[in-house]
Amino acid sequence: MDLDKLAKPFLRNLTPYKPGKPIEQLQREKGITVAPAKLASNENPYAPHRKIRDVLVSAIDDVNRYPESGAPALTEKLSEVMGIPPSEIFVGNGTNEIIDLLVRAYVEPDENTVYSSLSFAIYKLVSMQCGVHGTEVPARDFKHDLPAMARAVTDKTKIVFVCNPNNPTGTYNTSREVDSFLDALPEHVLVVFDQAYLEYVTAPDYPDSLALRAKRESVIALRTFSKVYSLAGLRIGYAIADRRVVQILKKMMQPFSVNRLAQAAAVAALDCRSDLAAYVGETVRERDRLRDEMVKMGCECPPSQTNFLFVMVKGFKGDICGGLEDQGVIVRPMGQFGGLSDTFRVNTGTPEENSRFLAAFRKVLNRG
Repeated sequence: MDLDKLAKPFLRNLTPYKPGKPIEQLQREKGITVAPAKLASNENPYAPHRKIRDVLVSAIDDVNRYPESGAPALTEKLSEVMGIPPSEIFVGNGTNEIIDLLVRAYVEPDENTVYSSLSFAIYKLVSMQCGVHGTEVPARDFKHDLPAMARAVTDKTKIVFVCNPNNPTGTYNTSREVDSFLDALPEHVLVVFDQAYLEYVTAPDYPDSLALRAKRESVIALRTFSKVYSLAGLRIGYAIADRRVVQILKKMMQPFSVNRLAQAAAVAALDCRSDLAAYVGETVRERDRLRDEMVKMGCECPPSQTNFLFVMVKGFKGDICGGLEDQGVIVRPMGQFGGLSDTFRVNTGTPEENSRFLAAFRKVLNRG
C-alpha cells in the first residue's frame, strides 16, 4: 500500500515548520557542556515572575482534571484589564491555533488568504495545510507593503494577515499606513493584526488595533503570553474580535485545547503587569546595543520594535549560524522565512548572553 496516496494531495510536498534548534540538541551535536545561549526563538530569556511560578506549583495538584473549556477565568480577567466584553475575547492554545481555526472556519478551498513575504511562516503554512491558496506579497523595506497587499485582494480573498510589528524583521507599519490600508479593503475581508510583540513597541505612531475595531468590525487582534510574560512553553494566546467571530472560533476549537496550567499562569501573569516594565526596558536597551554593535561590524540591521533583530551579513563566505553554534550560540537562519543565506535573526537575551553572542559573532566574521 502506498500510504502517501491516502493523504490529501496538497500535503505531499508540504515542508513541516522547522523550529529554532533546542538547547539540548545543540549540546548533543557539539558535545557542549556549558549551557548554550539560545537566541533563536524570540523567547523571553527570563523565567516567569515568581507569582506565576507559585500559581503553577499550586495548580499541579489539579492536572488530573480536565481544564475548563473556553478559559472563563482568563477571559473575565482579560475583559476586566482591557475593558472589552468577554464575548469579544477568544483564548487559544497559542495564537498559532487561532490562526489555524480562522483559516479552517472562513476560507473555502477555492478562496485565498493574503500575507507578506518575510513575515510569520505560519500564515503560509496553515493556508497550505488547509488546502487553500495563499497569496504572498513581496515585502518592501523589510516590512509589509500594505498598498500592494490591498491590490492583491480579490473577491476570493477571505483573510489578510498583518504581523505588526513584523516577525522576523522587527519592523512595523504606522497608523497612517494601516488606516489607508483598511480604507482600500473590501468589506468581506477579515483583517488579522498579529501583535505578538506589542509590549516591546515604543514607536509613537504605532497603530492601536483595538481602536481600529471601531472603524471596521472585521478587524481581529491576536496577542500572546509567550513573549513578554515568559509563557512560551505553555502555549497560550488570545484573539480580540467581534462576538460573531468569537462564536465561530468556539465552534471550531477542540475541547480542552488550552491546558489547566496555561490558564492559571496567564491569569497570574495579568496581575504582574506592573512588574514587567523593568524587563521590557532592559530588553529594549540590550536590543539597541546589539544593533549598534552589529552595524559597526558592517551588517545591515533594520531598527526593531520587537525583542529581536533581523541581520544581513554582506559578502560573508561561510556558514554564519553553524559557526555560532560551534561556540554555543543559537540564532535562527532565515531561509524558511524567505530570507537569503546570509541573513539570520537573533533575539535579545540577558546582557551576558548578548555579550557572548557579540564575541562569538566577531570570531565568525573574522574567519569569513
